[in-house]
Amino acid sequence: MTDLVFPAADAAALSEIAGWDGFRPATFQAAEFPVDVVRLAGSSSPPLMISRARRAESLKALPATLRERAGAAFAAAAHRGARLALAHGRWLDLASGPLVMGVVNVTPDSFSDGGLYLDRDRAAARALELFADGAALVDIGGESTRPATYGAAKEVSPDEETARVVPVIEAIRRETAAPLSIDTRRASVALAAIEAGADLVNDVTALRFDPAMAETVARTGAGTILMHMRGLDPRTMQSNTTYSHLLADVASSLAEAVARAAAAGVQSGAIAVDPGLGFGKSAEGNLVLLRHLGAFRSLGLPIVIGASRKGFVRRFSGVAEDSPAADRLPGSLACAAAAADGGAALVRAHDAVETVRYLRMRRAIATPAVRTAPPRPDSGSLAPAAGAPAS
Repeated sequence: MTDLVFPAADAAALSEIAGWDGFRPATFQAAEFPVDVVRLAGSSSPPLMISRARRAESLKALPATLRERAGAAFAAAAHRGARLALAHGRWLDLASGPLVMGVVNVTPDSFSDGGLYLDRDRAAARALELFADGAALVDIGGESTRPATYGAAKEVSPDEETARVVPVIEAIRRETAAPLSIDTRRASVALAAIEAGADLVNDVTALRFDPAMAETVARTGAGTILMHMRGLDPRTMQSNTTYSHLLADVASSLAEAVARAAAAGVQSGAIAVDPGLGFGKSAEGNLVLLRHLGAFRSLGLPIVIGASRKGFVRRFSGVAEDSPAADRLPGSLACAAAAADGGAALVRAHDAVETVRYLRMRRAIATPAVRTAPPRPDSGSLAPAAGAPAS
């Protein structure tokens, strides 16, 4: 379990947060927003509602135990890791995020690009294109994790998965040292990919599927993305999308995954977390996770979001079910904006160049220009003209 800080920008957001735990929100004047709701896991005390403008005095008025827990939750939520450690002495600079994580699926049946990059040279060329488009990291996958709504994906053997991804990684490594991720649930595939040059393990089961995965990540010094998913099988993950408290349940599971990784020797600076949009979530639940993504900052780790081209994006952006995957780009960019607002460090995207340019422009608009005022002469201390006698 973990204590969570829910930022609420206005009364509507505060009411939604209050509804999950059934408490009555306090009445705040418009000038008192934004408000932070601190949910203390396992506590009999109702969530704390604290105006950000009066945080110091509000915390001071709390009993010592509540004050310490709330203070620790705020400190974790404010933590911003400057970089994510990777294998081979590499790292990702997260200071200017969110960065874009490109996707290459070396599979015949992935929901978005299945079959496009089964050929080694074509897959490697696509990865290099993604880097040229501005992706900071490219994720290579050899097993489809699509939901059953697109037809049950075939489970592949570790040997087949390895045979798909390792030649692609080796081909990419002959051209660039840019960071690569391996998208796999299996320790043997992860190890082979890291030895071929991959730097990070993106595990949709958060190290739960393969008991050897945590030790493999720790021993190789690889970075890892721990993603939340219902169960261990993508083919059945959508069979139950009901939660008692979606955000708290997902955050608690991620905190447990982080603890497992740490116990195996994975360094905290090498861990990122992903709430797993579309992996055991309802369409509406995905919107809730995006809308309140800031709560996951309470885990104190970089957040990864993968909304690109997913079914809920098609549904809520009004795209026809049989339309090309590229038609989901506008909705995917809206999700990238929400991810940026929520403090995500990495955004996983199929359309890298569009996402990079969108986030770059968004950052430019949001960054105030710093102008240096022209020097003003000090009329009270004018120096004498050259050659003039001093008075």
